[in-house]
Amino acid sequence: MLGLILLPLVLIMLGTAVAPTFEAGSFWNSFLSMIGQPIFALMVAIAAAMFFLGVRRGWSAAKLGEVMESALPAAAVIILVTGAGGAFGKILTETGIGGAVAEVLAGSGMPLLLAAFLISLIMRAAQGSATVAITTTAGLLLPSVAVLGLDTIHIALVAVAIGYGALGLSHVNDSGFWVVTRYLGLSVKDGLRTWTPLTTVLGVAGFLLTWILYAAIPIN
Repeated sequence: MLGLILLPLVLIMLGTAVAPTFEAGSFWNSFLSMIGQPIFALMVAIAAAMFFLGVRRGWSAAKLGEVMESALPAAAVIILVTGAGGAFGKILTETGIGGAVAEVLAGSGMPLLLAAFLISLIMRAAQGSATVAITTTAGLLLPSVAVLGLDTIHIALVAVAIGYGALGLSHVNDSGFWVVTRYLGLSVKDGLRTWTPLTTVLGVAGFLLTWILYAAIPIN
């Protein structure tokens, strides 16, 4: 069972960590990059699970199909929401709403660390993807960080603040929200009452600790 869970992770690690060690365009570089693609790795894991947990236990094709079919409704919702959130995030990025928010916050004279947290938090709430929120916020604040001439430690703390901002306000446009609610048997209302406040509290608490460190460490 543990091996089935680790299988896709190992394949993805081979593609991301081992493949670049070989010359670009070589057989091993191309092969490891292929098996390290998330879609390919997950397909291999599903096939392995079907064989070891189903076929080897004597399940019939009908039984195996029934089990696979029963897993589709929950997965379909997660995939749909993830895809829609990604598309919405791309729209927000292309329309420049993130830049507009950054300009408003920058014009207010807000401290850089607080601006990093709030922009990331707003982007996270708007389009659901923590990755999009982090990368977008980092790109928007890069000129400000360069102008201030921060040292390595304080730049790292700004990055941590961005990460904590992307942690909060997880709600219905976040695939993680649906993973938690579906597999814990929670309704959307229960998820908004529990999961969303929990992620927000964690994000705010982490940001406050980061701010304390940022203020306590002198800038070199």
